[in-house]
Amino acid sequence: MAKRINYELKELIISLSGACFWYWNSFYSFLDSCGISKNLQQRYPRGAYNKYQVMRNILEYLEESNEIEIIDTIISNFFRLRNAVDRDALDEKKAKQLLVEFRELVGNDPIEKEIERRKQEESRECYKSIIDDQKSQRKRLEDLNSLFISLTTSTEYTPQQRGYKLEDLFCNLLQLSELEYSRPYKTPGGEQIDGHFRYEKFDYLIESKWEDGLIKQKDLSILDGKIRGKAQSTRGLFLAANGFDENAILKFSGDSPRIILMTGEDLAIVLSGRVLFYDAMKAKVKAIVRYGNINFPIRNIRT
Repeated sequence: MAKRINYELKELIISLSGACFWYWNSFYSFLDSCGISKNLQQRYPRGAYNKYQVMRNILEYLEESNEIEIIDTIISNFFRLRNAVDRDALDEKKAKQLLVEFRELVGNDPIEKEIERRKQEESRECYKSIIDDQKSQRKRLEDLNSLFISLTTSTEYTPQQRGYKLEDLFCNLLQLSELEYSRPYKTPGGEQIDGHFRYEKFDYLIESKWEDGLIKQKDLSILDGKIRGKAQSTRGLFLAANGFDENAILKFSGDSPRIILMTGEDLAIVLSGRVLFYDAMKAKVKAIVRYGNINFPIRNIRT
């Protein structure tokens, strides 16, 4: 169904077409600025129609064609006028009075109103998208947490299977944390890397193990060797489900430590949603930089 313009509003628009424009060139420029096509304008040549008739016919055509956006543009362009365009040839006082009446009748610029409506709609959509993303992230984190609990409690996995699943789980956590990362790979020399991620301008090589006992010094030495064969900006993160031997921790906490340790307890806290991985890394980096503490427990983060 065609949308009709309010009768009083339409008559004011028609009156303004004569009150604000004396020269046809000015009038046609106005029509052009409203998005009215040349073909439509040429249907009503100035030799056969005056400006009032041209505008009336154009408005009726736009109503029948349901060209609401163009009608709103016409209203908006008149709403923004403060005086006659061709002042020297017209009754300026009359034009001003008609424009005041027009603005009072319209109330608000329809284009500005539509822009504001669209902004609000975009804001709602953006907020909805953020909420949906947060729900999705929470669900993915819950799934990772469930898998970790299953790995911890189930007897169906072999130690090797647990290790592989831990690698995969940690890479999925990095993806969820929106960090640049790589999954396990081998160097051209055949060196096995359990993954890699970038955090605050440093590259971290990942070593992950799920062993029955504590991780010993020799395992940390292997990761340390991999790191020292890389650029100075390379560090290491060793993830051990059951923690680390104290002597191994002391050995690598000394001069220029480059390995950060993460235990199963640390990982469980992150996966439970109590601490973001980004914040966990921030706390661990702070501990290693300030105190040389490579095994800062995430449970000690003050929230």
